[in-house]
Amino acid sequence: MIPKAAMRATNNAMRGYIPHSDIVSAGARIVAGQQKQGKKPGTGRGKQKRPQLTEINHNGKAVLKGKTTVAAAVKKLHDYEETGLLPYEVRNLIERAHNLEKRVEKLEGWENDGR
Repeated sequence: MIPKAAMRATNNAMRGYIPHSDIVSAGARIVAGQQKQGKKPGTGRGKQKRPQLTEINHNGKAVLKGKTTVAAAVKKLHDYEETGLLPYEVRNLIERAHNLEKRVEKLEGWENDGR
């Protein structure tokens, strides 16, 4: 574990050279907190489940779920491939967007409280 004073000094030094270093630091704090709690990184929002198009059948093979059409599955696969990102990178982007939305709501609330 890195001492807080050393981490603070590193963050202060990086702030002038690395754009958006505060976002990186915030992400590092989230991951550190999840590691303390024994969670895997990227699993912060357990209550929202994204719909899946596939499931594993009794033979252990991946098949399309219930009423999922092949066209819908192919479109989703194409959209994913167009991003050029790995699965964990997509999860990180989703988590970052969620955190930014919370931050914007907080800032908007502050603006309304001041009136």
